[in-house]
Amino acid sequence: MRNPRIALTLAAAACVLGALVWACSGGEDKAADEAAKAAAAKEPDAATAKEEERAMKPEVPKSDISGELFEPPIPKAPAEVGAYCEKWLDAAVSARDEVVGVEGARTVDNTLMKMNDIFIDVEHVLPFSELMANVHPDEKVRTAEEKCQQEAMKLVTEIGLDRRLFDALHAMDTGGADPLALRSRDHLLRDYRRSGVDKDDPTRAKLKAIKEEMVKVGQEFSRRVREDKKTVRFAPEALAGLPADFLKARAPGKDGKVAITTEYPDYFPILSYADQEAVRKELYLAFMTRAYPANEKILKKLLGLRAEYAAILGYPSWAEYAAEDKMVKDEKTIAEFIDRVAAIARPRVERDLGDMLARKKKDVADADAIHEWDRLYYTKKIQTERFGVDSQEVRKYFDFAKVQAGVLAVAEELFGVRFVKAADAATWHEAVEAYDVMKGDKRVGRFYLDMHPRDGKYGHAAMFQIVSGISGTQLPTASLVCNFPKPSADGPALMEYGDVTTFFHEFGHLMHHILGSGYRYANLTGLSCEWDFVEAPSQIFEEWARDPLVLARFTAHSETGAPIPKELVEQMRASDEFGKGVNVMRQLFLASLSLAYHNADPAKLDLLELLKTVQSKYSPYPYEEGSFLFANFTHLEGYGSMYYTYMWSLKLSKDLFTRFAEKGLMDPGVAADYEKYVIGAGGAVDAERMVENFLGRPASFDAFEKYLKE
Repeated sequence: MRNPRIALTLAAAACVLGALVWACSGGEDKAADEAAKAAAAKEPDAATAKEEERAMKPEVPKSDISGELFEPPIPKAPAEVGAYCEKWLDAAVSARDEVVGVEGARTVDNTLMKMNDIFIDVEHVLPFSELMANVHPDEKVRTAEEKCQQEAMKLVTEIGLDRRLFDALHAMDTGGADPLALRSRDHLLRDYRRSGVDKDDPTRAKLKAIKEEMVKVGQEFSRRVREDKKTVRFAPEALAGLPADFLKARAPGKDGKVAITTEYPDYFPILSYADQEAVRKELYLAFMTRAYPANEKILKKLLGLRAEYAAILGYPSWAEYAAEDKMVKDEKTIAEFIDRVAAIARPRVERDLGDMLARKKKDVADADAIHEWDRLYYTKKIQTERFGVDSQEVRKYFDFAKVQAGVLAVAEELFGVRFVKAADAATWHEAVEAYDVMKGDKRVGRFYLDMHPRDGKYGHAAMFQIVSGISGTQLPTASLVCNFPKPSADGPALMEYGDVTTFFHEFGHLMHHILGSGYRYANLTGLSCEWDFVEAPSQIFEEWARDPLVLARFTAHSETGAPIPKELVEQMRASDEFGKGVNVMRQLFLASLSLAYHNADPAKLDLLELLKTVQSKYSPYPYEEGSFLFANFTHLEGYGSMYYTYMWSLKLSKDLFTRFAEKGLMDPGVAADYEKYVIGAGGAVDAERMVENFLGRPASFDAFEKYLKE
């Protein structure tokens, strides 16, 4: 998912992480002033009792996904971006003024619900501008959308530092309020304290300036990566090993050479199939120099801003600040988790590397190491030779059009919904498709599929929100933005099996956003769960891409038309087990790197030296001279110090999947419970409680440890 901090139920304007807002549900600000403490002290017993009462209830309130379809207009020119942005930000300001201007007793309706209006108005701007800045065909519009984000975040920052709103929430009469209203208010108050609302005027002004600068610097970091597409030219004979359809789609130019870019549809096939190590190495190094050297200075500035912001609020580091409102609560827990998983994975890592090096020596007798540019190539070689899985042959079963239809059909059956093409929907590009999500005869959301690469478009795979669903007000909408092979007159677009898994993963995010929507309160709907849980529903959906019965539903060999055989899927699953150790350790390296960059002293930080230090401790592969991962590791902007969330969520997803594994992947009873207690819960309960409600027991590390060892 693209930047979970933009999973904007606007968990409150008060919680700004990095450049934009993500739903926060965190703890108390360590620096809350005496006035705030005194106000809170007036109602601790009642609040505590109500929190305990809510925690004891196993049922999650059913969300009512109802409302009108809100569709932001697709801008055709920069001026339209500015007008739309101004309209909704002005509406948010008016809503804020209404909250401040309330006379007499403060109630849920005249305070909490009016604050809700502020967040809804701002959300009409922020996620959509994030999407447009990454997918709109017109570069000038993309630039205007970035400016809109900056303006929106200025307002978000003002809201988050507005002591009048904080005081209004404290003064609200909670007598007779429903449990979700209390939860929404509790979380807003916590987020306000974490924003520094208690500070004096000069300090709040400083925090505001830092936040605004973080937006601009973060945007620049990601934009430079997105726009720095490098091209390497190779003689056709140098591309031996590449699939025939890949070569057919890339004819040599006038110089007789084939242009290969650092975009994903080129990059991963080259690293997976090119027989010549020199070719793989050259493209890898080009990929790892994107946005370098410019982003070295930009990243250091961003890290400095984050550290300064955290220090003003009384935290020892940005990593500690960012962890406080997650499941982990502190950075020590993150470090301990990384080391625990690394200790389990290391024996397998050594076996994987030994096997890969032995196989490489058959090609290069004096080889003494496996490099980053070798990892995909030799993993696939061993999978083919040891397990009989030819990845190029496997591709023939995964025609993009059939895969897309298959993923949608599986989700329809599993979640009891229908996807109907929305012919009336306006899109930002002719290749984009729109679908309405139907439950019975009732529309409960809409999504867009932007699935193929083009110039200027976001280069990875992600789910972008457009708006969250608010019960009785608006339906949830979102878009998948991917870069899968595009069908053409020359033949079907054959997907790598890993791309199929990615499709399921991102669609899991989409279903979480759509079916988790419907609560009244903007900071409790959709993807407003804790950040380190948000990947679990997408990771669990990858399991459907590994099931032979599921895959047989939509696969068809490009030459014979036969569905993929169960035996081949079982071989694929067995072959997928090879390389698990190095893949897990590589993820831990990235998690540790993101943490290390955010708890180091920015004034003394040498980005490259720290990269080398962390890589030597965790990565299965050596550092390669001339590579600069820190300059193009875009998660450093979007996730900050929180890259550990992928492994943390995987731990949870393996635990959640145990019920499906026992009853069957398409079991309607388990699926209904999963929707009710997990993805349908939005942010109505803590993630830990979601897991316990679904499993009927507390979360366990057992399934994850078994996965790591098997």
